[in-house]
Amino acid sequence: MFKQVTYTGMIWLLAAQLAVMLPFVFDLPVWLVPVLLFAAGWRLRVLAGLASQPGNVTKLVLVLLGGGGLLLSGLQFPSLDAMASLLLLGFAFKSLEVVQRRDAIVVIFIGYFLVALHFLYTQSMLAALYGTLSMVVLTGALVGVQQSVTEFSTAQNVRFNLRLALVMLLQCLPLMAAIFVFAPRLPPLWSLPLSHVQAKTGVSDHMAPGDIEKLGKSDELAFRVSFQGKRPEQSELYWRGLVFNHFDGREWRQFEQDYDATQVAGALQTSFRWSPDKIRTPGEAVAYEAVYEKTGQPWLFTLTPTVEVSGDVLQGADYRVMAREVLQAPFLLKAVSYPQAQRDLALDPLMRSLALELPANSDPRSRELAGRLWRETGAAQAYIDKVLARFGSLGYEYTLNPPTLGGRDTIDAFLFDSQRGFCAHYAGSFVFLMRAAGIPARVVVGYQGGEWNETGQYLAVHQYDAHAWAEVWLPERGWVRVDPTTVVAPSRTEQGLEAAVRAEGSFLADSVFSVRKIAWLNTLNQQLDTVQYGWRRWVLGYDSAQQAELLKALLGSLSVAKVALLAGSVFGAIALGWLVLLGMTRRQAKEALEHRLYRQFCAALAKRGVQREPGDTPGAFAAEAAAALPKLAGVIHEFTRVYESVCYAPDAMDGRNAARKLKVLLGKLN
Repeated sequence: MFKQVTYTGMIWLLAAQLAVMLPFVFDLPVWLVPVLLFAAGWRLRVLAGLASQPGNVTKLVLVLLGGGGLLLSGLQFPSLDAMASLLLLGFAFKSLEVVQRRDAIVVIFIGYFLVALHFLYTQSMLAALYGTLSMVVLTGALVGVQQSVTEFSTAQNVRFNLRLALVMLLQCLPLMAAIFVFAPRLPPLWSLPLSHVQAKTGVSDHMAPGDIEKLGKSDELAFRVSFQGKRPEQSELYWRGLVFNHFDGREWRQFEQDYDATQVAGALQTSFRWSPDKIRTPGEAVAYEAVYEKTGQPWLFTLTPTVEVSGDVLQGADYRVMAREVLQAPFLLKAVSYPQAQRDLALDPLMRSLALELPANSDPRSRELAGRLWRETGAAQAYIDKVLARFGSLGYEYTLNPPTLGGRDTIDAFLFDSQRGFCAHYAGSFVFLMRAAGIPARVVVGYQGGEWNETGQYLAVHQYDAHAWAEVWLPERGWVRVDPTTVVAPSRTEQGLEAAVRAEGSFLADSVFSVRKIAWLNTLNQQLDTVQYGWRRWVLGYDSAQQAELLKALLGSLSVAKVALLAGSVFGAIALGWLVLLGMTRRQAKEALEHRLYRQFCAALAKRGVQREPGDTPGAFAAEAAAALPKLAGVIHEFTRVYESVCYAPDAMDGRNAARKLKVLLGKLN
């Protein structure tokens, strides 16, 4: 016969449900939490005798309302969000019918599954710590719904259950670490599609006036980089992401058609395949590791050109590196780049045509300017220098708050009217002027610079480091990077965006709570970010390749027999350690609370001159003590009566109330 869940057990169950559901509030419909509170509140009222058990009709209505709520939430079916929401709804409604302990245990086991499920949404170190806390609370609830120490108060029971849960989890840590290190890294057997409405962050696949400056107002982290050798100069840190060849008069895009990520990946494997034969690699190599944050997009950002790269990525003829799947989790990339390399000394006809195309009949004033400057110079490099000098001499301004340029002839509007813009304005207009003069050119978008973390010895690149620059193709030099922004705001590449816009005070102006604005908070944030980066790199980045490297370092050469022997030795050592620890920590049965209180009672009377002999019964000792201490006779006899009742007639008195009464009487003797 299954026992019913007590009122205290339901409190434990409610606490466990709240702990499990809380992190899902940031990813799933927020109305699921009130549903949980409503269901748990009803259950508590039933236990307190203030409400009746919900009938089948009530349960059916609640299930229909919950299902309708999921449909109206706009979640895609099937998807991870929809399945998680459905499971959470069942998790909440299950508490309505929790009567017996087996029902509570089912709820707790679902809670364990949900803790694991949340790691599909985030794998940050904070999420791991909270997941561990949820496991402790769930295990404490599992203990709490099955047992309760009667002589403990409620607070003592809570501490006992939590301590026992924590000890049980700590005992599992060695086994968990061994499984993490030795278990094969296998691909998932099944998967659910992620929601298409998930927010995409970072650089997008098109560039219009106003797009990149929006990123310039965000302090979200984009990626972190560790260099294996000397770190390049700040002004050389151009992190290449996308290449824009097509311009429709207002917006720059990768191709004339709007391709999704799958189509872009297909193009990089067919028409725009990367060929290492087109690169000459003079100069020193730069080897580094980058850990990219989840963005919902496949774009990766590397130093140009990336020659060697590891990971599930694609390389393109335009020297981009792209993940095969959108980034729904932190992504580790190891790469080697040659910043001084020469690229495409012989330009492919397709790439040349893409780098020269311009929309017909757009921006006539810019076309006329390009023709005039070309006639004045007559050579590509002289023409480039002339255009850059024009940016530097005519009062152009670099700003995060540029004016709007309208829907037509945006290049004309910027070059001749507003003359105030962000990097996208300068890169786009520069490429237009190059193409108008017959010089192949293209826009490159990514990030520039980054914040060096001295403690962790890595570079943190944020969204406000987003940048656009240009590349021009020159005979005998190939593709050459040209950044017209440096002419107008040289501090942008040397010191970062904050220095470039310090005069107008627009840096993170919309981020009221940004830690970058307070020096000591920024320092503290860097310290915390160092720990988080270690977590990203060594825990989340522990894949099959790193596992193989570790095993090779331990075993020299890999074989099934060696790995099995090492794993067996580790697991055997853990089992032996458990046996030794259990033997060392085994203690005799703990003395009952009433006996401990009686010993304190005897000690208190001994201080007053009344010593109990080993052969005295409690009643005889009480008579002797009362005769010697007549003023305390009532307290002595009452303490002895309660003590004897607990020892010899436990069914006649509640153990918790008896212990509380003994403590009160003992206090009167001290």
